[in-house]
Amino acid sequence: MKKKALLVTSGALDKTGVPSVIMTVARGLCPEWEFDILLSGREGGYFEPEFLRLGGRILRYRKKRFRLGPLNTLADFFRPLSLFWHTRRAIRRYGPYDAVHCHNEFDMAGSLAAARAMKVPARVGHVHKDWSLRGGPVTMLYRALCRRAILSCATARLGCSRQACGAFYGPGKGETVYNPYDETRFVPGKAGDRPPHILQVGYFCDNKNQLFTLDVFARLAARLPEARLTLVGAAEGEYGGKVRRAIEDRGLTDRVTLLPPDADVPALMRECGLLLFPSRAEGFGMVLIEAQASGLHCVSSDSVPRETDLGGVTYLPLSLGAQAWAEAILADGLWQRARPRSAEAFSTGRFIQSIHRAYGGS
Repeated sequence: MKKKALLVTSGALDKTGVPSVIMTVARGLCPEWEFDILLSGREGGYFEPEFLRLGGRILRYRKKRFRLGPLNTLADFFRPLSLFWHTRRAIRRYGPYDAVHCHNEFDMAGSLAAARAMKVPARVGHVHKDWSLRGGPVTMLYRALCRRAILSCATARLGCSRQACGAFYGPGKGETVYNPYDETRFVPGKAGDRPPHILQVGYFCDNKNQLFTLDVFARLAARLPEARLTLVGAAEGEYGGKVRRAIEDRGLTDRVTLLPPDADVPALMRECGLLLFPSRAEGFGMVLIEAQASGLHCVSSDSVPRETDLGGVTYLPLSLGAQAWAEAILADGLWQRARPRSAEAFSTGRFIQSIHRAYGGS
């Protein structure tokens, strides 16, 4: 008889970082485990059809948002209480569950407390961001209360990097479980010189910093007539509009390509010469592992954990500015350093073994 687990997250099952990790869990353990998922996102996410084919049930709760910022802050403060109710109701209706696995950051306090109240044996917290940045007094109080509840209720506390674990749970209170990359898809391209074709992969937002990438590329393009840039991600919303306008204003329309999230990223990595990753903050940054396994050299902001370096990453502070980034890339000819790197520590097999242990397996 299969065991049952309830996964909890926020947002939709889109083709982004956390949903990809969730799907790796579901695929890797589905012969032994049956999964349901509780989420707040819209219907029609990229991974929903596959999740349903695996035999899972998709449950939704509503995350209330208000036009006034202070009301949203207040709503955030009480959301773990809402999650407690929604999670307990899901366990009563569709359980019993052998494990509850939460991916919704500080909100997981409510879900883990509900799982403990309902006597679920394995209660797993899983953090995917670096929460070292401080906030206002209300935010810090909210985080402190949630952290206390999480530490009390979780039977396993996982994080995607040492930095993320330390910032979220406290020093020495979390277990680092690196997010996996798909070693069957991200395989080496040709070694040696590659063209100055720059690649960035990620959701279009201020944190992923595509506008900074455009600033860097504009300076490279002025020196390298053959330089090209490809941005992969959902270029929608206000930030996507800013990126599109910046491309036009700089006269780069013929040299910059925008591709949707379902583009063939492994093929692009085998063909391009350099990956840019100027994120303002990251819990880990799995795209750097995928790129290095494919042979790409990477230039990343120094806010990204050094655990992403397999020997093919150059870290630069964002404070240096786009000109300094461009000069560093040009001076060292970084796009010509194509060499595959071993990423065995980030294999899917190791990741699934760690999750299996967290669920109570040997």
